Amino acid sequence: MKSLHVKMLTLLSGIILAVYFSISIAGSREMQSIIRDSNEKTMNMLARQKVSELNTHMADVERAVQSLADYITDNIDLKKAEKNAAYLTQFVNESYSKALTIAGIPGSVETAYFRLEPVKFGPTAGFFFLKSDADSFVRLTPTDIFKYPSNDREHVGWYYEPRDRGRASWLSPYINQNINIVMISYVIPVYKNDAFFGVVGMDINMAGIHRVVDDIDYKNGFGFLLDEKGSLVYHREYPEGLSAMEFDEGLLDAASYLLREKKHDGSVGYYKWHEKSQFIVGERLQNGMILAVSVPEDEVKKPSFRMRRLMMIILVVVIFVIVAMIQLVIHYVVRPIDELTNAASRISKGELNIPIRHHSDDEIGRLADSIRKMASELREYISYIHTQAYTDAMTGVGNKAAYLDIVKVLDRKIIEGLADFAVIVFDVNGLKRVNDSFGHEIGDLLISDAANVLKTVFGEESIYRIGGDEFIVIKEKTDEEEVKNLFDKFHETISEFNKSPRKYNNELSISSGLTFYLKGDENYKTVFQRADGEMYMEKQRFYQGRNDRRSR
Repeated sequence: MKSLHVKMLTLLSGIILAVYFSISIAGSREMQSIIRDSNEKTMNMLARQKVSELNTHMADVERAVQSLADYITDNIDLKKAEKNAAYLTQFVNESYSKALTIAGIPGSVETAYFRLEPVKFGPTAGFFFLKSDADSFVRLTPTDIFKYPSNDREHVGWYYEPRDRGRASWLSPYINQNINIVMISYVIPVYKNDAFFGVVGMDINMAGIHRVVDDIDYKNGFGFLLDEKGSLVYHREYPEGLSAMEFDEGLLDAASYLLREKKHDGSVGYYKWHEKSQFIVGERLQNGMILAVSVPEDEVKKPSFRMRRLMMIILVVVIFVIVAMIQLVIHYVVRPIDELTNAASRISKGELNIPIRHHSDDEIGRLADSIRKMASELREYISYIHTQAYTDAMTGVGNKAAYLDIVKVLDRKIIEGLADFAVIVFDVNGLKRVNDSFGHEIGDLLISDAANVLKTVFGEESIYRIGGDEFIVIKEKTDEEEVKNLFDKFHETISEFNKSPRKYNNELSISSGLTFYLKGDENYKTVFQRADGEMYMEKQRFYQGRNDRRSR
């Protein structure tokens, strides 16, 4: 037997190469770490800088609106305003003059308004003014609040949303149909002696916010805005925004990461945009929106690529000098050990069928034999454990544990917007009467026969037994026509079964309930309950007119 110690003597000539690789790898990792840290810090600093810039505009607006709201609350006499139209007109005009002064402070303000509660004071009571082309303000006739329903967000959402919330609010971006401008609004509901009497607000033209976002330019990166619900507010390729339902896979991944990282602790996420990997960070604005900074991964890694090219040139020179020695090392030691290390790593991750080709009569050969034996034993053990854990012993279909696992998977797909499945609930009819009349052994046989019929039609991989006589079939990526064909086959199979000889006199009868996942379903439980209800109604029809104590 050739000893590994003898082979190791030949490695002495490879010390230079080993040292080279050690230094190169350490240097490369350190370089990548420095580049990664620098990129993360720069992206986060840029995001915080832009968020600070936007928050400054918004804070100015908040202070201005609060100042106007305080003035109005402190000075209005509500009883007099309700009874004296002249007093109300005078007060509105005085408030308008005050608002003109205040609105001129934050330069991003597009409109300002004070609107009184329409039932008591009239549907156009208050004032509204709009910035003109000359950076001055022009007073316009207020919108008739009664002209539009309360859910018409583009016309009167600025009144009803803060009124219903009962607190100062930033409204999500919207197109103000009254003046045809995309904007966000900050509105404060005003109260006197705890009685609501109107709203005070100002609007920011989104064009100014778009300019701040478009100004993000770091390593060919870009910025975009999401609202607090995850819809796209602004993106250079989608200036009008997109709802979350319209996202492609890349935007969906980015939005999921940004919404999941609620604390925005500076961590960096990854997603793909136009088939290119991107780094992404997010910072939340004070109005709830999220500003994202996205940078192409290849732009960030360019210095690392240059270093790698330099390393490759040096490597070629080293290889040219010691090529013969490297061949020896690779042939006798490195390649077998690399193969075994890779095999062991993949086995540890569950790839138990990985082929191990190395055979020799030394220590490495014995190690390879041991790994092969370990993988074989693990395959047998895991197969046994999986069968025990996820298979129903009586029927051979999936058990409750397997069912709960697929429910978790489907709930996750629903959250991610990837769900497409049908749920069919089956329940064996007359089991209690069979158990009471013929004994549980015959009842178990009835359950097994029902399971065999379902396996014949639907395949055992999609069937789960979740109770004594209750089965669930879950079919993903299916349609109504396919399910109808399966149900036709199901009824034919039961009919054929009942014509065949069996150990009990009862005909096999199975009630069923079917439903499909719908876009509005919040979780799997909602879908299941519909199918279970359908099954229950069919079972009720089955037991109508029968003298049977059990209807399920």
